[in-house]
Amino acid sequence: MFDTIFSIRPFFFSLREIKENVSLDIKIPLSWNINPDVNGVDKDVSIKVQDENERNRLISIIGLATKTGYDAVFSSAKQIITYNQEIEEKNRLFNEKVEELKKFFLEAPIEKLKDISFTNEKHGVRNRKSTREAKVGNEEGSGSNESE
Repeated sequence: MFDTIFSIRPFFFSLREIKENVSLDIKIPLSWNINPDVNGVDKDVSIKVQDENERNRLISIIGLATKTGYDAVFSSAKQIITYNQEIEEKNRLFNEKVEELKKFFLEAPIEKLKDISFTNEKHGVRNRKSTREAKVGNEEGSGSNESE
């Protein structure tokens, strides 16, 4: 049980059995999404908001007090945590890349800017004139250590 609880720290708050149900309580940031349709929560559990303040929300993830029920509530908690941490990381990376792009646009010649386009297919920046990826932020002297 220690390893299971440890896997959701620092969000773990409590674990209770109430009648024939198990209730796993986790404290998460208020901004996090707890919609089961969005973040992959197990269909056999329910989520109830117990308390919230300006920063945090205490939620109960409730399932049957069986081995399957325990697995489902812990799996659902991990899904909520993983999903929201990924969203936070994507937002952080987005903001970082926007700043890099702003710098690139300020420093690059207009001819080079006209040749770039953004594609969804390869999840990157591509040069319109060829199939090579444009080296945005990787030009010599740009200060970037990233390699392609």
